[in-house]
Amino acid sequence: MSGSPDKSDSNADRPSRARAPAKKVQAGIKPLRSVGKKQVLGWKESVLLSTLGGIRLLAKLDTGARTSALHAVDIIYIKHRSAIWVEFDLPDIDQSRTHRFRLPLAEHRSVKSSIGSSQIRPVILLELSMAGQTWSTEVTLTDRSDMELPMLIGRSALKGRFVVDPARTRLAGHPAAALAPRPVTRKSKSR
Repeated sequence: MSGSPDKSDSNADRPSRARAPAKKVQAGIKPLRSVGKKQVLGWKESVLLSTLGGIRLLAKLDTGARTSALHAVDIIYIKHRSAIWVEFDLPDIDQSRTHRFRLPLAEHRSVKSSIGSSQIRPVILLELSMAGQTWSTEVTLTDRSDMELPMLIGRSALKGRFVVDPARTRLAGHPAAALAPRPVTRKSKSR
């Protein structure tokens, strides 16, 4: 015999470990809805904007965008209680009515669009509720009328909370409607 030990002899002193049978992936079986502690969401989800009186809308979850963006038109700046506030309209999806809001301006930020052009946008803080979680995040205001969805939620807002499956939509269901909205200046007007 040579000086090398036989493989069966070298493992003889080790306890045997039974392997679990490999799980078969079958067509039509839904994947896990969480990865670690992060819930899996689709690229399009329903979000509740409690800062804006509990408005619910569909948002695009975009890991390619750093900052979140909300569709807003007729944006103006006003001095309110010795601070700068931003006032804007948020049209309904069918464009039949708009809702006017006034919130404190957090800052201005230069944002590069998906086509490469830069734009200076106002930034506000919004409280979002989605998939059973509620948190505050920075959101830029911009005219998204040429986009499919009125809101984009970027990776800064998603980081540490969710994993996005680009092949799926609406995995989170509807946000809880029972959340108490914060009072805001809100006026509705017909177009």
